[in-house]
Amino acid sequence: MWASIALAAAGYLINDYYDQRTDAINKPEKKPNLLISHKVVFWPFWMSLNLIAFYLGFIIDDTVEHSNYVCLFIVISVVLFGYNLSRWSKFIIGPILISALVALNLILAQDLALNHYAKALTDISYDAVEALFAPTKHWIWRIAFLGFISNFIRELIKDIEDINGDQNAGRRTLPVVLGVARTANIAVAFGIILVLSLGVFAAIAFNSSIPLGVNLTVALALAVWITYKCTKIERPSQAKSLSLTLKLLLVLGLLSLYWL
Repeated sequence: MWASIALAAAGYLINDYYDQRTDAINKPEKKPNLLISHKVVFWPFWMSLNLIAFYLGFIIDDTVEHSNYVCLFIVISVVLFGYNLSRWSKFIIGPILISALVALNLILAQDLALNHYAKALTDISYDAVEALFAPTKHWIWRIAFLGFISNFIRELIKDIEDINGDQNAGRRTLPVVLGVARTANIAVAFGIILVLSLGVFAAIAFNSSIPLGVNLTVALALAVWITYKCTKIERPSQAKSLSLTLKLLLVLGLLSLYWL
């Protein structure tokens, strides 16, 4: 968990560092962050966060058999760094990459918990433990999928919101290349996928857990509202409130883990 937090923090920092020019245009009221604006402070702090994640990866690998988390964390760190260097990185690769990392955090946490539990129960085989937790594992994958779709939509909405700064900085995001209307239509398409998935998952959840079903139903209502509002986007300013609503949807997704 702490390794994921350190990696995520490092990812957000490096993104903010390279987005200073666009943020100055998109958010002129935002005061410069001393940590971001001073290279002498920024780079050692960013490296420290990555090293913390790598160190925790080594600890996990020593604890869990047949794991190689440290290599995975190194790859994630390198990809996040490289993602910010190219002006084309945010076109489609960026939203997919960031959303995949959101989903990956849930899957990694599940894998780590399963390995620890199997190690604690020495009289039960790993396969037996995996079979015991199969229903929970299925739900983790479903919620990870929902997290990927929700965050992908949020990345598109953020790119629409930041189109002016991205154009000025030469960033080739989807709204810059395809335009606001077409990008909003892509968000609507993924919104429909999200709504249909939430509807199916909520129906399944009510058969085993009413609180989980209610949680997903609330998320479904929010997803319907978000998808509807995406159909109305014509200007970047209209995307701002949606970005905040999508954060709430992601929080609801995390809350659903409590009912598993």
